[in-house]
Amino acid sequence: MSQNTNILVLEPENYSPHALATYRQMGKVWLAQTESNTEVSIIVVRLAYRIDGKLLDRFPSLRAVVSPTTALTHVDVEECRRRGIEVISLADCRDAINDITSTAELALGLMISLLRAIPSASSEVVRNGSWNRNAFRSRQLSRMTLGIVGLGRLGRHMARYAKALCMEIVAYDPYQPQEKFDELGVRRSDLLPLLKEADIISVHASLTGANYGFLGRSEIAEMRSHALVVNTARGGLIDEAALADALRDGKLGGVAVDVLRDEDEGVDWMKESPLIRAAKDGFNVLITPHIGGCTSDAMHVTEESIADVAFKKFGG
Repeated sequence: MSQNTNILVLEPENYSPHALATYRQMGKVWLAQTESNTEVSIIVVRLAYRIDGKLLDRFPSLRAVVSPTTALTHVDVEECRRRGIEVISLADCRDAINDITSTAELALGLMISLLRAIPSASSEVVRNGSWNRNAFRSRQLSRMTLGIVGLGRLGRHMARYAKALCMEIVAYDPYQPQEKFDELGVRRSDLLPLLKEADIISVHASLTGANYGFLGRSEIAEMRSHALVVNTARGGLIDEAALADALRDGKLGGVAVDVLRDEDEGVDWMKESPLIRAAKDGFNVLITPHIGGCTSDAMHVTEESIADVAFKKFGG
C-alpha cells in the first residue's frame, strides 16, 4: 500500500491521538462512515461492529481489517481470508500488551463482588432501606483456593493478585512450561482435579475452535456446590445453560461474567441468554457488558500498538 491509503476508524470516540497520527502518516483517515466508503483500504474496529460478508461487501477496495483486541470473535476471519483481506490483531504485538492489566483487574473485582454480594448489599441499603449485615455473611479470600484456567498473560496477572491476597492457587494450562508455574508459585493441575478442588474458578483461556464449550455440563458437575465461576475471557468457552442449571439446582454458588456466548449476534440474543434469565430470577449472577479491556489506559496502549503494526505493514 502507498501513502494514499484510506483508513476508516469505525469507533473513533476517545481514540488515541497518537494512534490517529500514525494512521494519518499512512494516508487519509475517516472517523465516521461516509459516502466514500468504496475507497477505504483499511478498517480499524474494536467490538461494536460485526465484520462479516455483508459489511465487507460495502468496501470493495478493502485490504486489511485492524482490530486492537486479543480475540477476533467479531470478525469473520475466514471470509476475510477468502477475499484476500488481511486481519491484524493484538496477536501481532503481544509483547507490547504484556503489562496491560485491565481485564485481570475486572476479574478480581467480579470475584470479590460475587463472593461478598456487594451489588446486592448496596441495593438493599439504597433501594430497600435495609441495614442487615447478617444477610450478607460470607467468607474471606485468604482461606480459599483459586483455580485459574489459562495461565497466559491475564492468568498470570490474576495469579499475582491472588498471591497478594494469600489465596491457595492451582492452575491448568497445558501449553505453558513448568517454569511459568514455578515463577508464580502456582501449583499445576489437570482440569478435572482443579474443578473439584477450587472454591473459585477464574477463566482466562483464549477461545479456539478446539476448546469451544470445553467447560461443559460434565465439567461443571465436577465443581464444588459452593464454587464461584468468573469468566472474563470468552463466552464460548463455557456451556452457559449448564451454568444456569447448576445455579438453579443449588449445585453452584455463583457466576460472574464479562462475556457471553452470543454477544456478537445482535440485540435479541439477550432475551434467550440463560445467565441473564438466571440473574433476573434472583440467582447469584453478575454480568458486565464486555468491559474488561475498556479503560482509557488499556485502550490507548492497544490502539497505539496496533497502529504501529499497521504502519510497518502498509505505511511504506
